Amino acid sequence: MNDDREVIAADILIQDNKILQVEKNIPVKSDYQVIDASNQFVLPGLIQTHIHLCQTLFRGYADDLELMDWLKNKIWPMEFHHTPNSLKASSDLALAELISLGTTSILDMATTKHTEAVFSSVESSQLRYWGGKCLMDYDGFCGPLLETTQQALIENEQLFKQWHQKNELINYALCPRFVVSCTEELLLECKKLQQEHGLIIHTHASENKDEIAIVEKRTGLRNIEYLDRIGLLNQRSAIAHCIHINDDEKGLMQQSGAHVLHCPSSNLKLASGIAHIHEYIEKNISVSLGADGAPCNNTLDPFMEMRLCALLQKPIFGSTALPAMQALELATLGGAKTLGMQGQLGSLQEGYLADIITVDRTHPSVCTIENPYSAIVYSCSGRDVKNSIINGVPVYKNKQHQTLDIEQVTINARKELNGLLTKTSPS
Repeated sequence: MNDDREVIAADILIQDNKILQVEKNIPVKSDYQVIDASNQFVLPGLIQTHIHLCQTLFRGYADDLELMDWLKNKIWPMEFHHTPNSLKASSDLALAELISLGTTSILDMATTKHTEAVFSSVESSQLRYWGGKCLMDYDGFCGPLLETTQQALIENEQLFKQWHQKNELINYALCPRFVVSCTEELLLECKKLQQEHGLIIHTHASENKDEIAIVEKRTGLRNIEYLDRIGLLNQRSAIAHCIHINDDEKGLMQQSGAHVLHCPSSNLKLASGIAHIHEYIEKNISVSLGADGAPCNNTLDPFMEMRLCALLQKPIFGSTALPAMQALELATLGGAKTLGMQGQLGSLQEGYLADIITVDRTHPSVCTIENPYSAIVYSCSGRDVKNSIINGVPVYKNKQHQTLDIEQVTINARKELNGLLTKTSPS
């Protein structure tokens, strides 16, 4: 994924946390740790820019609903009943899945409480992470997750001080859920914090027509117009979905440098619609990919998102729209741009951070395809991933987790899910 999009048969030498060399036949020294990637694709670690680790335990318990009902009747009550233990179990399960499916960096949104459990889980996994506490303070549109503005901001500041850049892999992001659930006071405070610390603001907008109508009734403006008016549309703004945006809003996205976080599986499952990603790219709007939360997907597989991203544009814009190479660009270079990591992530080049995955190409559905972009996007799945290296460390090696005890993660997830279902089931 370098500037020339070269595809070569070569070796990669990693030193510490960076790529030192990409060349054919690099001599192997006695003290090298060698990963044999014969008959595998070697590519940059995939980047997902919209994830909810906190929701993973709810997979399969919120199917076949539209967004506002899905939130009010299922997701918010289940998030409300999270304990630190259940939240850690949910995060551990998600991280095990993400790493095994080739995701090496994520932009996440936690729930409103116990966010330290998410950070603890991330720290143990050694995945590259941006995320933070979900902020919700608008009475009437938060359900049981409502907090006072002051309460939300105080805890947000505490978490920022404790976790932002605690190590090379953890970065704090400001996460006001969406305009529907946030007061203008809270959003303006997020703007101040963003300006002061250079943080990403991670939010949702224009996912659903009912959501847009609520914002328009309250503010007199559509979502993107409102975010622009209060100064929340800029190069550090990461906005999930952006399905239903008009031409004026597209212009605002392009001018501001704000990023669209495209989640095709989620948008289909919640019947939200299909974002016109081909058009956004043509208008030079920054786009990257994410699986969203497990209950609206129900998998966290980045290969699925690449495939759907490419396929969904073709009936709208024609067969040549969003080819496979472009889909892979969104999952690598596009994600790096959203995270402000251009020149550091998203490509296998000397000096870049060593976030690398290898993908088995021996499956019957892949083994005869010579075009790697076609194979990776249209034929491979996350279950073909054999190795995931993050920051120079093999965290998933020959399909075995190195930082997570997958058996214990599964046991804990089942136990904590049973506790949550007991609390949320009708009496």
